[in-house]
Amino acid sequence: MNPERLFDLAAEFAHATGNAERFHARAASATGDDHTTHTRKASEWEAIAARRREHLRAALREALRGTVTAVPDNELPVATWQRGRVEIRATTTDGTRAVRVRYTPAQALAAGAALIACAAITDEQAGGTLTSILGVFPPNPATGDEPASGAGTPA
Repeated sequence: MNPERLFDLAAEFAHATGNAERFHARAASATGDDHTTHTRKASEWEAIAARRREHLRAALREALRGTVTAVPDNELPVATWQRGRVEIRATTTDGTRAVRVRYTPAQALAAGAALIACAAITDEQAGGTLTSILGVFPPNPATGDEPASGAGTPA
């Protein structure tokens, strides 16, 4: 779908929504038969706007169909702008489009754990480059020794 057609669909939807709002405003200040007429017209325009919104949504889905390849945002890859949401930010590889994925806290935790697990597996297969980035386990504070490898008595 070409951009001009998308623009036309958006303009048609905006026009219908504007007309519905205008007739609602007129109905609010009218009485008697005028109130009834304006309310009926507002309902008609709302129905038209609903149909045009669905046409616009369908056209957008069609135009944006397919996979988007993106890389993490260098400046702010993770944000918590909305209460109760964690937002992961990225940009397309050509830098022309922002990509946002919003998670609930539980979804963000699950995604983070999965990313850590995948990074660990991938790092092991790639030769262990993460050890220089991540610190090793701290020594056991009671003994000063490294953590036990599973031998001995349980803690």
